[in-house]
Amino acid sequence: MTTATHSDSPERYALPLRILHWLMAAGFIFMWACGYAMTKLVPEDGAWEETLFALHISVGVTLVAFLAARFVIRLRTNHPEQPDDMPVVERKLAHVGHIMLYLVPALVLAAGWAEVDLGGHGVKWFGVAMPELFPASLLPGVAEPEELAEAAHVWLAYGMLALVVGHILAVVKHKVIDGHNLLPRISLKK
Repeated sequence: MTTATHSDSPERYALPLRILHWLMAAGFIFMWACGYAMTKLVPEDGAWEETLFALHISVGVTLVAFLAARFVIRLRTNHPEQPDDMPVVERKLAHVGHIMLYLVPALVLAAGWAEVDLGGHGVKWFGVAMPELFPASLLPGVAEPEELAEAAHVWLAYGMLALVVGHILAVVKHKVIDGHNLLPRISLKK
């Protein structure tokens, strides 16, 4: 591990992690809203759905890059420890929760990429073709692989939403009940 820089005390996450945290939060809020709009609000196979679909994919590819960068930076920088008086069970839950906040988004994004590849649409990042990571030949004998990937993408996205709500509630619980204001650790404010 590297040492913290002068602007990143052990009480805070490294600035690049803080920036990526909030960019990804905004990106996933957009993704959930976009996914909802595509499936519930706009006519199927219409111009709006196609526009939202293209944006959803492009933002998703961006989030893949952000998540990869965030993971590498997280491994290479110091990060704040949990409060000393936090019970062991809560420490373990926080540790598992943070792992899941990397793992579940990765699975959501992978399932979305697979859905697009298996549907024959080809993933495009703002019009630029991306590699086909999930060719149908990877799943020989699987009937309806696109539908399988779509179901995984949707249910993992719901699971991630629940995970994020739990994450937010944990921050509120730490502030209101335990008296630990953890938000400054990830805040962009100085």
